[in-house]
Amino acid sequence: MKTVNLQVRINEDLKQEVSSILKAQGLSYTSMLDALFRQIIKERRIPFAIALPTITSDDTPTPSTLNKNGIYEQPKASLKASDAINTYGTTTTKDDVVISFDKIDKTGILNIRIDPKVKTLTTAILKEMGLTISQTVTIVSKQIQFTNDIPSTIHRPEWIDAINNNLWTNEDLNTRIKIGLNQAKKGIGDSAEKVFNDLLKDL
Repeated sequence: MKTVNLQVRINEDLKQEVSSILKAQGLSYTSMLDALFRQIIKERRIPFAIALPTITSDDTPTPSTLNKNGIYEQPKASLKASDAINTYGTTTTKDDVVISFDKIDKTGILNIRIDPKVKTLTTAILKEMGLTISQTVTIVSKQIQFTNDIPSTIHRPEWIDAINNNLWTNEDLNTRIKIGLNQAKKGIGDSAEKVFNDLLKDL
């Protein structure tokens, strides 16, 4: 099957956390996003509710996180001039100058392989919604982080990265191969001939 590389910028900590959650379920970002994108194409919508995790009133953000207009402010870090200017024997004045700046999230690159038709159609549909693929990946990643699971309304992929040694032990792989052989003997699923013919169509 022909695939193309898709690069998405995402918060590195979020990427690592979600990757671990998916790995525990035998999935990868590629398999999860492939299923999500195909569902977006089929249903022409984001197939899950976007919501923050439920919190108690005690956990509600305090007024100190709001500015005078009632708007949340980006967290800031402070740096004293004396913290930065300490070379060449420089001394600080009586009143230190404090510099404030926005904290910048550490971002990384998420690389996935995807069917070019799926990429094109998903990009077009999301554009009509005012979204990009990067934004959509971040949204679904945050939902997985909140619930420690894939949103229940996303159809889990029928195939899993079983041949990836980073996801499965040899014992797990052998067990799944046996399950597949037993299903084949009982006539469950498509024949090998049909599967290979379908794959050849994409070559």
